[in-house]
Amino acid sequence: MGDVKALYAELKPTMEAVSAPLFDFSKSCLRDRGDFLPHAAIVTADGKVELVGVMGARDLTNAAEILPLLHGGLRSLVKAKSPSAIAVAESVTITLPGKSATKAIKVLFEHRRGLTVALYVPYEKKLMRGLVYGNMISMLAKAEINAW
Repeated sequence: MGDVKALYAELKPTMEAVSAPLFDFSKSCLRDRGDFLPHAAIVTADGKVELVGVMGARDLTNAAEILPLLHGGLRSLVKAKSPSAIAVAESVTITLPGKSATKAIKVLFEHRRGLTVALYVPYEKKLMRGLVYGNMISMLAKAEINAW
């Protein structure tokens, strides 16, 4: 576990750099459209963050169609560009201990060195206050993209 904590501490700046634009874009979509489709970002070999998205076969699509396409696209990008990290943002429902289910923005961060972390920002739509975001929750997770 000590190795994982050390790796987490070492890669935290990269995790923040790739997850921040995903959270920002997700929040703007929630504000403007009420929801969002999965989208992603990579950290290129030279340390730059690039946003990534895919289009479904139909004009009207959903997350169930987009997520597998996005994962496949990221696996192809890893072969073509050799990024050090990838992350995917999606809208999920989570249940925190002792609380009722709530919507959350999930960003799954995967690094080529084997660290996978799920970051969650819970949110609620309040009648008079609009969108209200909770504190970020992070936890080790299983890789879903499996690009390396």
